[in-house]
Amino acid sequence: MGSERNFGFVFCSIMTIIALWPVMSGNGPRIWLLLMAALLLAVTLVAPHLLRPLNRLWFRFGLLLGAIVAPIVMALVYFLAFLPIGVLLRIMGKDLLSTRLDPDQTSYWIERKEPPGSMERQF
Repeated sequence: MGSERNFGFVFCSIMTIIALWPVMSGNGPRIWLLLMAALLLAVTLVAPHLLRPLNRLWFRFGLLLGAIVAPIVMALVYFLAFLPIGVLLRIMGKDLLSTRLDPDQTSYWIERKEPPGSMERQF
């Protein structure tokens, strides 16, 4: 969890950007949001410990959001990337990891053609 001071600065910046956004299209700024940003900045500079409950709430919201979004993103990556490649490799008859079982084979041990080298400088 980040510090309360950083939390206050980030939210003050976000409020200021949102408050000044209408200025880009020729409208006036949102004064009430600028006042809230100024109040938040004052609290951040003078007594950041007052922001601790909001910081904790925001942190827990982030954990909840991560618990929901991460499995969805991982499922999308699996179904959109790994699954089609696996199906394509099966259609082409490829066995990249040599996992196909052969009933006539007595052992799956792979004989080494060269003796192992020194492990001194591996990389």
